[in-house]
Amino acid sequence: MNKVNTTTAITQVQAISIGQIIMDDSNYLTLWGQVLRDNVWSSCDFVTTYEVMNTMLRFSQDKHDAVQMTIVKKLEDMCRVPDIIDLEAELGAAVVFDHLTFHMRRPCLQQDDNWEAYADEECYYIEKVIQLPTPPDLPPAARYQPDDADTRMEYCIQLLHDAYNLYLGFIEIELGDEAARIKAGLEDDNKFSMAYYAWQLHTSNG
Repeated sequence: MNKVNTTTAITQVQAISIGQIIMDDSNYLTLWGQVLRDNVWSSCDFVTTYEVMNTMLRFSQDKHDAVQMTIVKKLEDMCRVPDIIDLEAELGAAVVFDHLTFHMRRPCLQQDDNWEAYADEECYYIEKVIQLPTPPDLPPAARYQPDDADTRMEYCIQLLHDAYNLYLGFIEIELGDEAARIKAGLEDDNKFSMAYYAWQLHTSNG
């Protein structure tokens, strides 16, 4: 899959669940799952990029480690293309991503000289995700803890470590360095260097 053609209309939802992830040798992922509309879950498939998937995981820290490690393990063991990650089987249930705004468009097929949407509302291309603001329960002064800065720093280091670990997973399956960096969200040289040092720090401490 080299390019996804979509409609111009944008659909916004605030929760989806993912049961299976389909991976191939492109920069796109196919996600089988459900979408929440008007408080009702309905079956829906999604297409998105590794970059958007990484953003979803970054905004959903409670799901981050388990899903990312499942992806890395599959990349290391993947022996056919395409291949499937069954999150329901691996983690015991589909993974719900909520408290986010998903900007989605319907995929199109070319009919003569026109592009026409297909699959009604059962398939969407996730263009980007935005984290919903969460109002604090207490004013900042009341919420401050002496170790807040250390905790935030550790969190940032963990994210960088995980990104580099994902990059290594792509290298393990003999993906080119440039493509592996793109899929892991490490195109920027400075970010790549920081991710390497974060990975090295965790490795030496492990």
